[in-house]
Amino acid sequence: MAARKTGRKPARRKAARKKTARRIVRKKVARKKASARKKAKKKVAKKKAVRRKTVRRKTARRKTARKTAKKKSARKKAKKKTARKKSARRKTAKKKAVRKKTARKKASRKKAARKTAKKKAARRKTGRKKTARKASRRKTAARKTTRRKAARKKAAPKRASSTRASRPAAGRKAPTRRKAPTRTATPKVRAPVAAPAPAPTPALPRPAAAAAAPAQPRPAAAAGAPAQPAPGAVAAGAPSQIGVVTHYFPHVEAAIVALESGELKVGDTIHVRGHTTDYYQRVDRIELDKESVDSARAGQSVGVHVFQRVREGDVVSLVS
Repeated sequence: MAARKTGRKPARRKAARKKTARRIVRKKVARKKASARKKAKKKVAKKKAVRRKTVRRKTARRKTARKTAKKKSARKKAKKKTARKKSARRKTAKKKAVRKKTARKKASRKKAARKTAKKKAARRKTGRKKTARKASRRKTAARKTTRRKAARKKAAPKRASSTRASRPAAGRKAPTRRKAPTRTATPKVRAPVAAPAPAPTPALPRPAAAAAAPAQPRPAAAAGAPAQPAPGAVAAGAPSQIGVVTHYFPHVEAAIVALESGELKVGDTIHVRGHTTDYYQRVDRIELDKESVDSARAGQSVGVHVFQRVREGDVVSLVS
């Protein structure tokens, strides 16, 4: 019986321990779940807060945008008002200027009309004075004529009353007054004066043609003076074909020569001949694969500096 009791106690203890362990685990799980729930709630709250902040920011931005839009509209309205005021001021100024111009024109016209009226009045006065003077002159002339007539009457002798005195004596004829011959005014016509004949001008001799100046002979070259060769030209010898020109670079003044036989060295004299080229020159530079070389052999294509323009197909010969 004792053994049984002792065997039961540890089993109970184990069961109690298990229960406690389960409780502890359950508590831990509950704590973890609670913490997870709290964390989730906190996350949700944070998200909600962030959303609220974003919404607030958006609303604030919208408000600020609306305020800025209102300010812009107010500024635009103020600008329009100022522009309207300026335009009205300009219009009024223009109207005032036009009115002033019209008033000035009217004043100038009135002044001109007054001047013309004054001139006309002065002309009328002068005309009246002239007419008065003419009338006074006429009156004076009439008075003078009447006075002359009266003086003539006084100076003339009185005629006899008897007819005998007026009649001529017997055997005499009464003297008849001769009428003065009437002279007709004939215009005096002057005889045309003959103009003196011009003196004959002697015929001037024509200038003789200038004799053509004889062409002066050019000075001959001094005997024994050597002729100056062209640049790069060399006295030709017995040439032997060595290659052919395959390409020409005008901007570098170089030609690519494909050597077919023999050997080409720096300092050799070559003869380039073709359809339009024929000249001699001394080789001063040879390039092979963009490198300067002293000599080149058959089977190689080298670049040679040339003094004249060459063409593809020109024959290059080596002068011995």
